[in-house]
Amino acid sequence: MTPLWEMGANWGLFFLRLGLGLIFVTHGYPKMTGIESGAKASREGLTNSIRRLGLPFPHQLAIVIGTIQFLGGWMLLLGWGTRWAASVLAVIMLVASTRNFVKKQFVDSADFPFSLLTSLIALIFLGGGALSLERFLFGF
Repeated sequence: MTPLWEMGANWGLFFLRLGLGLIFVTHGYPKMTGIESGAKASREGLTNSIRRLGLPFPHQLAIVIGTIQFLGGWMLLLGWGTRWAASVLAVIMLVASTRNFVKKQFVDSADFPFSLLTSLIALIFLGGGALSLERFLFGF
């Protein structure tokens, strides 16, 4: 790869991390804190989804998932622990997209979490890139 191509790829990873990070921070914060922000990003909505899945402690699990989304989103924004954060968030998005696909349909339901999942998988393989905190501090 040429240096110009590498820089373009690094900027692409930066904007991918930026977009995903903003989504997870803004969707995770209301779930973590309990502040209402709409049906799609509320703790109550997530609690009801977890309850329908039959998982134990739905309220507490919703808080944990919201916290993971919020902190994981910040990790993606900063490019710190990118592969780890993307891996944990990918598991959450795998469950969300599978549940939405099975219970509803792909379009207008599972398509958004599925697109997040595929983007997170790309970050798992590619890492944070040269414009990340982990590269700046640790060289990887």
